[in-house]
Amino acid sequence: MRVSVLGVGRLGASHAKMLAALPGVSQLTVYDADTARARDVAAPLNARAVGSVDDAFADAQAMVIVTPTDTHAPLIKRAIDQGLPTFCEKPIAIGIAETREIVEHVTKQDGRLQIGFQRRFDAGYRAARTELQSGRLGNVYSFLMVSADRLPPPDGYIKTSGGQFKDQFIHDFDITRWLFGQEVVEVTATGSTKGVPQYEGMGDVGTSAVMLKLADGALGLMTALRHNEAGYDIHVEIHAAKDTLAIGIDPRTPWRSVESDAPSLGGPPYPSFFVRFGDAYKAELAHFLRFANGQADNPCTAADALEALRIAEAAGRSWRERRPVALTEIA
Repeated sequence: MRVSVLGVGRLGASHAKMLAALPGVSQLTVYDADTARARDVAAPLNARAVGSVDDAFADAQAMVIVTPTDTHAPLIKRAIDQGLPTFCEKPIAIGIAETREIVEHVTKQDGRLQIGFQRRFDAGYRAARTELQSGRLGNVYSFLMVSADRLPPPDGYIKTSGGQFKDQFIHDFDITRWLFGQEVVEVTATGSTKGVPQYEGMGDVGTSAVMLKLADGALGLMTALRHNEAGYDIHVEIHAAKDTLAIGIDPRTPWRSVESDAPSLGGPPYPSFFVRFGDAYKAELAHFLRFANGQADNPCTAADALEALRIAEAAGRSWRERRPVALTEIA
């Protein structure tokens, strides 16, 4: 299969490297607005670097989109219209209306579009989902999700990210629906610019907390922060009637217990999401190749991306208006 990667910044370059190593990719083409960067990424991978989006589309059999968010929707539409199986990193778009338009277009064209929510491919999340589906845990009463970046991203990124609820939390919102197999019905959110006062002028926060209510009454508390120099930290606790599950608690979790008999950290803390979810990204792209070849179902649809965005929109409205927001309020 001839695969073209659009956008080879940090994540796109990583995707290109993984794709080059996967069986079934007969030709890898990379495009980036920075042509020198495209050449630098392509050279060690024996890939083609092209100078325009048109060239990347010319003979492709599948597209992988890792460009800036504001370019996702038109590129998806072009790929779907060309009949190409397409993988696109989240989100489809920052706005609900534009995202819904893509969902409808993909459906109308009977297109194949997989959205990049890599946590669905992480071994820990998959094991927890199997446990939840088995019913052995009994009633799930509550859950906790923590998402902490090691260092804040550049301010320029924050300005175009869509905000912490749509950028950082979007993975938590998606994985909640996937793990528990039900919809969110109400959202309450708050946030702070402590440590990053410049975010005030950007209409964003650097630390935030969101409480979700699921359709069956289970409650979830999520916290996200942009600055945790101890390491990149993504973990989950699930509290049920018969057991408590943990995801992401391992020897590299950047914790330091003050209990005298607590074990010490067994390995270096995770420096970034590339390291924490490296295996998940690889599994995600391998699945995409099977999906593109008609050998597997779509693991994360455009409609899934829209639902995660609706929760993020509700969280942003709750934070701004200082009140709980029902998902029915988000069209």
